[in-house]
Amino acid sequence: MKIAIIGLGVIGGSLGLAIKQTDSGNTIVGFDSPGVLRRAKKRKAIDVAAPSLRAAVSDAEIVFLCTPVDSILKLLSDVSRFISSTTIVSDVGSVKGVVQASAKRYFRSRGIFIGGHPMAGSEGSGIEYADALLFQNAVYVLCPPRGRAKETRLLAALLKSIGARVLTMDAREHDRVAAAISHLPQLLAVGLMDSASRKNKGNPAFLQLAAGGFRDMTRIASSPFPVWKDILSNNRKETKRALQEFEKLLRQFRKRLNQRSLSDVGKKFLRAKSFRDSIPKNTKGFLHSLHDLFVWVDDKPGTLSTMTTTLFRSGININDIELLKVREGQGGTFRLSFESGETARLAAKSLRAKGFRVAK
Repeated sequence: MKIAIIGLGVIGGSLGLAIKQTDSGNTIVGFDSPGVLRRAKKRKAIDVAAPSLRAAVSDAEIVFLCTPVDSILKLLSDVSRFISSTTIVSDVGSVKGVVQASAKRYFRSRGIFIGGHPMAGSEGSGIEYADALLFQNAVYVLCPPRGRAKETRLLAALLKSIGARVLTMDAREHDRVAAAISHLPQLLAVGLMDSASRKNKGNPAFLQLAAGGFRDMTRIASSPFPVWKDILSNNRKETKRALQEFEKLLRQFRKRLNQRSLSDVGKKFLRAKSFRDSIPKNTKGFLHSLHDLFVWVDDKPGTLSTMTTTLFRSGININDIELLKVREGQGGTFRLSFESGETARLAAKSLRAKGFRVAK
């Protein structure tokens, strides 16, 4: 197939690298500024650097719009004029409702628009930070229109081939969920950081005492505002609703702190723990779980290499890996995730034979 990628930043560049890594014979055509195209070609994220949007999308079977939401909205009209009636067009924006509504106006006789949102990203920006493995085990949301099951299956198959876990849902439902589990946490992190920094001016102990919990909750406060301005401005209604619901919850907490026993607060803790513990820790989303092993390793040169080489020689693929804890000079704990329970069992057997301590 000819696959066109419009916008070769982290997501677009990673899509190109990931698709080319599958050795499927697809031709990847990219369109961006000349400098970005040169770097994308050098990184082999694309096969062809298109001189224009028309040249990029003409005769393409699939087109990915990998730009910010405001830019995607502007591209829809032009793209619809240059494609065939069978071309599948998808985007990667974090907001789906406004994009889907706009696409309905332009994709009536030409092209099939299927909204998309990969739940993946990078700390950096630009083609330099593109990664062929970015979508491995990451949830990739698709919001297909009615009556387009065949085209949706084709797009989903391509995304699954690069390691993504495809989840289909309604665009409005997506925006409601995203507001609650992504946009609201972002605003809360910014608010927590802003509150602590203002108080810290009068007493530096506020940040000196900020331990792991505070750091974990405020990590995303470093996210760039231009990206979030685009997201929040296009999902105002659902974000405001999420804020209002959370404000109500905070008022309940403040009221219940007047109770001597704090029993109602305790019930909230138990309910939160039960729900949090039920979330698969290894899915990067709420899809089918992977199977975890916890491996303790010594802080010695070559230990990590020995662990991964042992699994490689046993023909075992690691689906995900995370360093949970580390103490310099002593060692650390890795979480390794595998596709099946049987694969995890074989991995544990191989690692134990090499002297590693392993637990499920």
